[in-house]
Formats: sequence, C-alpha cells, structure tokens
Amino acid sequence: AAFFDLSRIASMGVFLYLTMDILVHVGLLRTLREEVKAHAAIVSVAIVLDVVVMLAFAWLRLQNDPLIVAISAAVAGALFLGSAVFLRNQSDPA
Repeated sequence: AAFFDLSRIASMGVFLYLTMDILVHVGLLRTLREEVKAHAAIVSVAIVLDVVVMLAFAWLRLQNDPLIVAISAAVAGALFLGSAVFLRNQSDPA
C-alpha cells in the first residue's frame, strides 16, 4: 500500500482475482466435475467470460498504466510457481 495508490491496488486485485477464478474453474473441470456434477458448458462459459473481462481490463490498463499490468503478471507468476513447488514437495497422503 505504501508504493501504490488505491486505483493501482484495485487493479492488481482485479487481475489476481480473475486469475484465481479462472484457475479454480479449470481445476473444477479437470478434477471435480464428475464429483460435484458440474455442467462443463456452464463452467467453460465462465472461463471464457473471465478471460474476456481480463483481456479488456488489461488492454485498458496497458494504455494508462502498463507497470501495474507487469507487476500483476509477475506476482501471479510467482504465486503460481510457489504453489507448484509447494504441491510438488508434498507427500502423497494416500
């Protein structure tokens, strides 16, 4: 919060939330669809709409504040890599 104003913090929140939402939906399609009886078409539409909103928002932010897009992408990438390393190092509970 010391480095960014509220609009930049909100922009980072939008990017990170949409990224998380897309990944949760993809995980639902890949691993839990049968178990929770999710309709693949509905979840797929949600993914597509999230991507469309993210691309539109990224386009607007790139025109006005490209640094926040780069920082958000770097933070999302670091979180993704960190979680992948964490999950890879976990022992199989079964």
